[in-house]
Amino acid sequence: MSNRIDATARRQELAEAVWRIIVRDGLSAVSVRAVAAEAGLATGSVRHFFPSQAELVSFAMTALADTVTQRVRAAARTPDASDRVLAMLVELLPVTDRTLAEFTAYLDFMERSRTDASLRPVARESVRAVRELVVTVLADLRALGLLRPEVDVPAESVRLHAFVDGLTLQLVVAPELVSRDEARGALERWLRELQGVAATDGGRA
Repeated sequence: MSNRIDATARRQELAEAVWRIIVRDGLSAVSVRAVAAEAGLATGSVRHFFPSQAELVSFAMTALADTVTQRVRAAARTPDASDRVLAMLVELLPVTDRTLAEFTAYLDFMERSRTDASLRPVARESVRAVRELVVTVLADLRALGLLRPEVDVPAESVRLHAFVDGLTLQLVVAPELVSRDEARGALERWLRELQGVAATDGGRA
């Protein structure tokens, strides 16, 4: 059991080394040797887990998606339904230094997936997972009677998904256009409007 735990921790450590390199130098700078240096390990130690650069990058992308999923699940334990939905969707935005680094790496991964067939399944699954989450939170609001009757959940999920992606892109690429507080406030206002209630002070920009 301890060996399995150590292996899991080491894989996560290597994934985070990949993310740091991407944020600092771009995805093109990622190699087994560079990741080993970043993590303070021998190249052979990295190759023990990931024999090729492609496997390393693919794992790092999957680990990034898993990290976001874990935070969404933690947010799902928020007691109040309206607060819970907001907390879950905020985890899809780069509103902390940690998540900014993660989503910066994520955008690089997505760009690489256009030309790297090995990354396309992971990229598509990550997009599908976000859409599924948006559909789920809207359906939960509907089931709880907290969604305006005229809201079409499938159609609204497309709009809300695009809205979240747009905020993410702005926060990563052009943060001077929207602050983290403004992005969070905009998302809260969107959700409050879907529920037919006014935004609270907590959603002010």
